[in-house]
Amino acid sequence: MPNFRALKIGDETKLIPLFKVLTGKEILIDSASLVADTDAVCLVIEENDELIGFGSLIIHQVPTKGEVARLEDIIISEKHQGKGLGRTLVTKLIEIAKEKNIRKINLTSNPMRIGAHKLYGSVGFSRVNTDTFVMEI
Repeated sequence: MPNFRALKIGDETKLIPLFKVLTGKEILIDSASLVADTDAVCLVIEENDELIGFGSLIIHQVPTKGEVARLEDIIISEKHQGKGLGRTLVTKLIEIAKEKNIRKINLTSNPMRIGAHKLYGSVGFSRVNTDTFVMEI
């Protein structure tokens, strides 16, 4: 039975395969910084000492909107997709946002992630007509 828990320092090596599913490359996250950041809520899904899911809720201030959040890096391992784990993970993150009195959650998703889009729509997210701009510095 999968266990949902907060990210812990030391989880980073177990997360490498998950982030490879999302990004196509090996990424080592800084779990100590994420755990210490009170505005970052990171959850993992663990089964038999393996991390099979990850998701984060990042809270920040926006001058015109107040405190808002965004979902980042929602990932379920390929062999565990289709079992409702993504829905449960996203729902748990939404509940945490509600507990913190957050009134708006944003997210972006790659257009190729059709299954993820269906999930987000089914839990209450709506697609908005915006463009995303990125600058790497």
